[in-house]
Amino acid sequence: MDLTLMTKPGPEAPDMPVDGLVEKHLRKKLEKIEARLGGKPLVARAVLAELPVGFEATITLHGSPDVVSHARESELLAAVDAALQKLTRQVETRMDKASGKERGRRASGTQHKAGIA
Repeated sequence: MDLTLMTKPGPEAPDMPVDGLVEKHLRKKLEKIEARLGGKPLVARAVLAELPVGFEATITLHGSPDVVSHARESELLAAVDAALQKLTRQVETRMDKASGKERGRRASGTQHKAGIA
């Protein structure tokens, strides 16, 4: 997995220190997503920004198509967690659609409501 971690300092601080805990947490969660996608190597980019009232995390998985998630929270790790949860949900939704699992449910429900089945 290729992870690029970028930081954008806030208006009051010249730089934003990011400890190894945040990067380790990101790698651990992204490795789970990578395994869910069949072990295909991921290229991910995380941008962590300090805002006047908290933090913003933007995580992008580059692929076909790109998957992007944004989250704003008062604490940095909470923002990263929220963005990772959104990203995981988006990836699982795309995988369900690709496998036809959701498609089969929608089709059967539509036929039943219309009185066809």
